[in-house]
Amino acid sequence: MSAKKIIVPDQKRDRDPDFVNAEIALKRAAQKARLRALQAGIGVIVVQDGRIIEERPDKAI
Repeated sequence: MSAKKIIVPDQKRDRDPDFVNAEIALKRAAQKARLRALQAGIGVIVVQDGRIIEERPDKAI
């Protein structure tokens, strides 16, 4: 499978409200996951700069 480049027209597009709401929900879910991981003293697996890493909590609650 190969990656395809997405071409975005120069004109500015209005953001779909459903996508905006989904983005807000995803950020809220990520925040809750990090809080739960902090409470449990475990890390959260994330993709950062194209690499899969484990974010570890600095301190336990």
